[in-house]
Amino acid sequence: MYFYNDDLTKDITVALVHEVKNPISLIKANIELLELENVLDNHKKNVTMIKNELNKISEIISDFMLFCNQNYEIKLTQINILDLARDYIEKFNIYNHITFSINCFENINDIFILAEYSKLAMIFSNIYKNCVEAIKHTTGFIQTNIYIKDNNVVVDIIDNGSGIDDDIYQKVYEPFFTSKANGSGLGIPICINTMKSLNGSFEIFNNKDLGCTTRLIFENSKYISKQA
Repeated sequence: MYFYNDDLTKDITVALVHEVKNPISLIKANIELLELENVLDNHKKNVTMIKNELNKISEIISDFMLFCNQNYEIKLTQINILDLARDYIEKFNIYNHITFSINCFENINDIFILAEYSKLAMIFSNIYKNCVEAIKHTTGFIQTNIYIKDNNVVVDIIDNGSGIDDDIYQKVYEPFFTSKANGSGLGIPICINTMKSLNGSFEIFNNKDLGCTTRLIFENSKYISKQA
């Protein structure tokens, strides 16, 4: 697993990424201008392909920027983990073939994670998005279990999707590896780095029967009770 921790390399990389983004934005702007002037009417298929590839590059750059910025100072706030899970389930619960559910095995309403909201939100969004994309059959489920084990808050997000092929299982943790046509290969490494920055951990594994479980573990130093 990877944790980006070289400040000099990070600064150089961020500067390089900015330099790459500028010409990409300029190219996209000029293509849109030529489209408005109807100059490219005879090349619509090629223009669509170029724009799609530029969008893919832009997405990879955005994810890479996020990957590089994981070590920046984190502003900790109290976050109710159950409320956060409910918020993101509501956002993703738009698919008729997928059933979402939450199970809480402790009095989770009284537990608050100390974390930065935007970073936790990014993790939950990434996980639920991956779960939805993995469910290609007609009846799917995504189940979120929240519980406390060994004084740690644990979140298991379970789906009955296609799972991870054995031959690529170890590679999913590597930056830039992806089996998706339009993926950046940085979603899981970003989640891993973010959880490490919170002294937590991120793990994904195949279920015994079908699908995957993504597990987030927040160590006891990073959560407090509501009464504290």
